[in-house]
Amino acid sequence: MAAAAEEEDVQERPSLLESDLTCPVCKELFRDPVLLSCSHSFCRACLESSWKHRHSKECPVCRKCCDGEQPIPNRALKNTCESFQKEKGWRVPGALDVLCGLHQRDLQLFCIKDEVPICVDCVTLHSGHDFLPLDQGVPFCKGELDMKISILTQKLDSFKRMKKRYGDTVTFIQSQSEEAEKQIKQEFERLHQVLRDEEASRIKALKKEEDEKKQVVKEKIDSIAREINSLSELIQSVKREMGAEDLTFLQNFQTLKRRAQWTNEDPSKIQKALINMAVHVGALGYKVWYSMQSHVKCLPVIMDPNTVSPWLSMSPDYASVRDSPERQSFPDNPERFDPCVFVLGSEGFTSGRHRWEVQVGDNPKWIVGVCKESVARKRKFTVTTSGGVWSIGLSKGVYNALTTPRTVLTVERRPETIRVKLNMDKGEVSFWDAGNGRHLVTYTDKFPSKLFPLFGPGLHSTPMAILPSRLTIHKQ
Repeated sequence: MAAAAEEEDVQERPSLLESDLTCPVCKELFRDPVLLSCSHSFCRACLESSWKHRHSKECPVCRKCCDGEQPIPNRALKNTCESFQKEKGWRVPGALDVLCGLHQRDLQLFCIKDEVPICVDCVTLHSGHDFLPLDQGVPFCKGELDMKISILTQKLDSFKRMKKRYGDTVTFIQSQSEEAEKQIKQEFERLHQVLRDEEASRIKALKKEEDEKKQVVKEKIDSIAREINSLSELIQSVKREMGAEDLTFLQNFQTLKRRAQWTNEDPSKIQKALINMAVHVGALGYKVWYSMQSHVKCLPVIMDPNTVSPWLSMSPDYASVRDSPERQSFPDNPERFDPCVFVLGSEGFTSGRHRWEVQVGDNPKWIVGVCKESVARKRKFTVTTSGGVWSIGLSKGVYNALTTPRTVLTVERRPETIRVKLNMDKGEVSFWDAGNGRHLVTYTDKFPSKLFPLFGPGLHSTPMAILPSRLTIHKQ
């Protein structure tokens, strides 16, 4: 009898392995065990519960201070606990047959509306909802996630494309900088050469005047030297005659007296013998600047290369544009026209009066005018005043003011140069045939805050060019 009782007590007593796998707080097998620096392990929930209402964190076993310490997941211990439970045939926490937290029954259904697994007793709590068996809920959810992944993948591809575009933009910016630096150096070298030539020319003129003035003075010196020799010889001759016998001296006195007279004119001062310093040095900077006007162009408007269509090619000085043999690899920046073949002026006008002339030549199709800054850049659009564009154009042999509907313009001859006059203060923009000064059309409108020159050369080989203005200097 005693032996049987002792055997039953041994069976109820936990094994040594089970004791090692038991949390010292909850006295159950470890669930999600974590390890402290003192080498003691606890269930994560037990440790957090133990620390919840304490000012300082201590190990529940050895009371070591654990402030600032982050418990480390004890994966080896977790795996050992799960293996032990499987050997015993016990339910492993976290397995697929998790029980309903409300009814403690197996989760067998999936609520489509709330997107959660439920037990059969939870059906009454999800009235009017659609359900799927648990095994069908998995592909249903995966299908939705596949759609999300597809959208995210597209988004990822979009971001990658945008990243590549930005990378290409960095490369293009570098090429822009190098090209600008090259042109700056070339232009300054050209201007330096002009200045060197101007300097050499002015020094040459100075040296020429120096030589001429010196020659005049030297000739005068030579003339005076000859006069000095003649005078010296005369003086010596008279002195010799004065040393003769008294009677002889008196007999020759009248002759000697006449010889002692100097009838040549005395040497005079040379007028303007000195170098004209005022001509060579006076206001030198202004004179050099004035003479350089013939070596520089004054463009009233400059085209903006950051707005030019990829199908157009622009001159290095941004003064003319024409069709490009092939599409150029420009960055797709927001300011650029594409697909429309336009380019804007680099500067917008908010006030004042402005004027520029555009050479259209024999192009069979073109548009010239002004537009608001917000004009469409990335799509085709109708060029009209209602769309924020005030312009004229040639198409199919007819000249039109691009209004809605279009207004046909009567011209005496084919205009090759169009003059644009913009008066922001009056709200007027007018167009003229610069060749004969004939007025073509004037728009009067309430313009937006800023207008930009607009150039549409069409896809033709003849360039559309901005003509330089004449410089005038007003002296007071």
